[in-house]
Order: sequence, then structure tokens, then C-alpha cells
Amino acid sequence: MGKFLRRLDEGIARGEAAISGAVLLSMIVLAFTQAVLSNLAHGGTEWANVWLEKLSWVDSVLQKGTLWLAFLGASLATQADKHIAIDALQRVVPKRVERVMKSVVSLAAGVTSLALAVVFFDAVLIAGSERPIEYEVMFRDGVAHICDVPLYVVDDAGLTRPEFFCGLRAGFTALGAPVETPDAMLQLIVPVMFVVIGVRLLARAITSAMNALDRDAGAGKPRAEAA
Repeated sequence: MGKFLRRLDEGIARGEAAISGAVLLSMIVLAFTQAVLSNLAHGGTEWANVWLEKLSWVDSVLQKGTLWLAFLGASLATQADKHIAIDALQRVVPKRVERVMKSVVSLAAGVTSLALAVVFFDAVLIAGSERPIEYEVMFRDGVAHICDVPLYVVDDAGLTRPEFFCGLRAGFTALGAPVETPDAMLQLIVPVMFVVIGVRLLARAITSAMNALDRDAGAGKPRAEAA
């Protein structure tokens, strides 16, 4: 069971690393494209201005991409036990005491991470419940989200429905995370990664506690030499 969970954790870490690489590469390409178009536009190239307007969403994507990289990196650091830690005291205490300390600290950090996941999830849902006017369309007795009305209503309003986002929105709503905009959807990375970090820390707390309870874990080798 322990080996399976370890492999699962390693698989999740590989997925996180792959997503981080893809996000970073996309950010580099988008930022480079935006910079080139901006220089061309300042030089008087008309088509560059047109494309800059079409790519007005790039700044928002770069901001959210930075957020994704930060939390994916934090999760990977936790998985590799490379997160920031003040371990001066652990270096001078016996091995068994060190394991107990590591278990207690990991338990506290894990519980804190899970609590933060709940707080940030609620915050994202509250912020994500605000509907910008560009996602609204007149329907029957009032306004409705562009994803919630029949397609002919969107066409009659001269708008284009973002089908990909609407599909994702329906899925997140079914999972209990209703959001009104792509920006709010991307911010869900924060509570998700806090959950992953919290679970990893709790697993480390359990492992350290089990090692501390094993009397031979730290003293087995010296006893063998004495015999």
C-alpha cells in the first residue's frame, strides 16, 4: 500500500512538472508575441494594432500563469521535501526526537494547508460569482449568463458564446464550484494545490510518526554493531 501511494504521489508530481513546463512555455510565447506586436504597433504597423486588441487577454493569462507556477512549484517543493524549513534544532537532537518533531510540524502544516484550501475556495467562489457585463445577455424577464441561454438568443444579441469555457463551467458547477468567468476558474488552482500540499504534509506526518514509534529505526544499526 505504501509503495502504491508513493508511486501515485510521484505520478502526480510528474503531472505537476509537465503542467508547469507547459504553462511556462505558453507564457514565454505569449509575452514574446505581445512584445513584438507592441513594437510593431509603435512603429506604425496597423495590423499589429488589430492583433494587440485581439490579444488583450494576454496580460490576464500571464498573471494567472504566474499564480499557477507559484503553487505548482510549492507543491513540487513539498513533494521533494525542499520547501522552506527552519531545521536548526532538528540537527542537534536525537534521530528519534527529530522524527517526532518532523511529524508534529508536518501535521500542523498539513492541517493549516487544508484550512487555507477551504478559505481560498470560498473566496474564489465569492469573487467568481460576480458576472461581468460581457458575459451577460438579455433573456426573458432579465439578464442571464451567456452560457445559460439557448444559442439563438446569443446569436440574436450579436455575441459569440465561448463554448469551451461554457463546457468547463458546466463541469465545475456539477462539482460544486460554480464560476462566472475564465479568470475565476483559473484561480481555483489555489485551493486545489493547498489540498495537494496538505495531503502530502499529512502523509509525511504519519510516516515520520510511524518511524519514530519504531524503536529500532534509529538505534537498530548501533545495536547490531555492539552485538
